Amino acid sequence: MALPPEPIEEVLPEADGAVLAVVSRIVEQAPQQQYERTLETSAPQKAARQVVELKVTKVLFGEVKSGAVVKAVKPEGAYALREGNQGPFVLGKNEGAVEILGRYGPDTWSEAAVKQAAAALGKR
Repeated sequence: MALPPEPIEEVLPEADGAVLAVVSRIVEQAPQQQYERTLETSAPQKAARQVVELKVTKVLFGEVKSGAVVKAVKPEGAYALREGNQGPFVLGKNEGAVEILGRYGPDTWSEAAVKQAAAALGKR
């Protein structure tokens, strides 16, 4: 059974920013992990790590400027991105690299939900 997305209130404290953006380019795509065939009816699937360029259309909070292109890491997880995906992206830092936070893609939380949670935490 798939895990539901984390509540936005659990993800935002780790965030350095949130933007509305479009995936303009896949810079790097890690190889997809292969699973052994078993007698089970389904195998766990995790989409491989990606490095993407996000074209920022609007800043919800943080230091990123509207119109900027941000290189971000999408960790191995339950979804993969492709060029043209768009929506709110919550961003943090991991070992100096910008990382997309959250278990699922840019449609996990609405713009309004991100803005409301950010305001409650005093993030601007």
